[in-house]
Amino acid sequence: MIIRQKEKQIECIKQHDHAHISGEIATHWREVVDPDVVFGIYEHDRAWIPLDEVVEKDADQDMPYDFISYPLTPKLTAYTNGVDEVQEQSAYAALLCSKHYCSFFTGSITSEPGVQTFLDQEQQRQESLLKKIDLKSTSKKLAEHFKLLQFCDDLSLYICMNQPGIPKSEEVSWFKDGFTQPFSFAPSGIKAEWINETDIKLEPFPFKEPITISFPVYELPITGNLKLNGKLELEKLSTYTQTVVLR
Repeated sequence: MIIRQKEKQIECIKQHDHAHISGEIATHWREVVDPDVVFGIYEHDRAWIPLDEVVEKDADQDMPYDFISYPLTPKLTAYTNGVDEVQEQSAYAALLCSKHYCSFFTGSITSEPGVQTFLDQEQQRQESLLKKIDLKSTSKKLAEHFKLLQFCDDLSLYICMNQPGIPKSEEVSWFKDGFTQPFSFAPSGIKAEWINETDIKLEPFPFKEPITISFPVYELPITGNLKLNGKLELEKLSTYTQTVVLR
């Protein structure tokens, strides 16, 4: 779950809805993208579908868990299950999703309980899937497709994590200086900036034409039930639809 805090409420965005935004970005890419790649981008966070059914309190922060702070053990189990579900539909999409989840774990976090086991099992999965996939120049294509997934994920996170219309100086630090992925038309990467509460300017522009994307945002009053019960069904919260235009 993605969490945005406002003065009187907490806004919650489902990871799978964020992934849908990523898929829309891939669908409108300046070049035609392979359907299995688009499917993998749409589905890359389906692991979070069961986890995001409830808003759960992080007692240490007195805030809901988000995708960063959520407890590691159930998150690893969900990641495995999510890739399993994607694999039922597309081996190549599952390969991309597996690589995406594994990219989260580098450095000291690999010593946390369960992480190395997860990485080992996903490495075995990736090796098995690669044997089943018949691609010319597999490593080059895979690297390009994985880079596209990560860009679409990052741009969607930029949309979801920032308050609409936020000044550049107040943006989430992750993407304030632009996105790290280079492309042939953007060798130094792509930069984004909110120009009003709905429109985001991208330079260089990665699509054929401006695109409009809408997604639900769930509203939790700061004085709401979360502080009383620790958990609350997400679907019981009020919602509104946020719309953004990428231009």
